[in-house]
Amino acid sequence: MGKYSHSQFELEGRFLGFAAEEGYKLKLLRLSTLSGEYRVKIPKELRPLLYRTLVPGEWIEVSGYQKLDSFKGTVKLKAIRVVPSTPHRSLPQPPSQPASVTPVMPFGRSALQPIGSEPTACAATSPTATLSKGRAKTDTILVCQKSDCCKRGAGAVIKALQSELEERGLTDVRIRGTGCMKQCKAGPNLVMPDKSRYCRIRPEEVAAVVDKHFPVPSEVAS
Repeated sequence: MGKYSHSQFELEGRFLGFAAEEGYKLKLLRLSTLSGEYRVKIPKELRPLLYRTLVPGEWIEVSGYQKLDSFKGTVKLKAIRVVPSTPHRSLPQPPSQPASVTPVMPFGRSALQPIGSEPTACAATSPTATLSKGRAKTDTILVCQKSDCCKRGAGAVIKALQSELEERGLTDVRIRGTGCMKQCKAGPNLVMPDKSRYCRIRPEEVAAVVDKHFPVPSEVAS
């Protein structure tokens, strides 16, 4: 048996801030969850966007890979996706004290797909469809998080989506970042739950898109 083993993880909680790793560069994000505080390494290509958009105290969802050193009993987490998350009112305030040991078992059988595994938004094998197994089905909006789309404003689109969903009380709708959708020059790229694709989407257009796909029932609107 090798010294290291790798598996996938998904965490959700409050963003506490950034932390340095082996020097002065802020390569880690601190996340407070119900099981304690975690430090997750951020890939270089995601750092500029996260530095600009993440605000301490907001809820985020982080998924990626964990590396277990079986000899030392230590675990290192590396993110591949970081997206806003809707706060769960039923959850108590996350503990402020960091966990002494990062738990491994809850995430060892995660159904997350590897970042490079043909991320086509309309395929039935998308990360969202796979991850939904074993829990109640929820509507999920996919947003490309590759560097080209991020440069074209994907971060602002995600913020606008989160704001519109919260305003409408659509707390069961998830926003999930994906790998490349093969439409880099037409970014930001967005795929709604019914597989409708939107290219070159701008933050000010998000409200109309949400209204189209999540119409308010007539009895509620009246």
